[in-house]
Amino acid sequence: MNSFLKAIGLLLALVVFISILIVLPAFLFGAFGQWQIFVLGLGYFCFFLGTIWRTLKYGELTPYREDEQVKRTSGRLASIIQITGLLGVHWLAIYDFSHAHKHESYAIEAALTTVAIFLIVLSIIINQIAVRTLGKFFDRLTIKPEHQLITTGIYSWVQHPIYLSYILLFVGFCTLLQSSISFVLLAIVCIIWFGNRIMIEEELLVQEFGEDYKTYQQQTKRIFPFIY
Repeated sequence: MNSFLKAIGLLLALVVFISILIVLPAFLFGAFGQWQIFVLGLGYFCFFLGTIWRTLKYGELTPYREDEQVKRTSGRLASIIQITGLLGVHWLAIYDFSHAHKHESYAIEAALTTVAIFLIVLSIIINQIAVRTLGKFFDRLTIKPEHQLITTGIYSWVQHPIYLSYILLFVGFCTLLQSSISFVLLAIVCIIWFGNRIMIEEELLVQEFGEDYKTYQQQTKRIFPFIY
């Protein structure tokens, strides 16, 4: 019964989250009836089901206040930029979409739509695989007493596949809505947010696992396979 109630609570929280990012601005800007909004809402819902699965299987995440990024001044600033910036990205993209006068040919629009949907689906797949590979170690930015270094599966390709999945999701969002200006804001937010978070996370992992993690860093890319 407790698991059932927890699942209901998490699903409701997810619905509220999606409503704030997508449904509310779509309603306010007159884009609520567009199929793109429905696709994005469904995509985001599927994307974050991994977090719900992890919580139900392994218990609550570590309290937010214990996240190492939140403990640091630079991290708190990055978190503020993350929250306000991503809110701005989503609302700006939907506003841009609802007021845009399309000039692209049908072929270009179809290509952009195909690419966007591909990125969103790919982000969901990568996120679900990464979350299940980490299992109970998918958590806030903190080191637990029994923490293990996961280097198998998708983690043998990149060190931070979950961050990659977020980037693909947001890029897919902006591409589907064909909002150029939101891409600029998204790039700024991701550089600050993930840049700070990765720096702190890698510092913690080097402290915890030493040469094992340094060797792993040399053998894999951070976010994008074969690139970075």
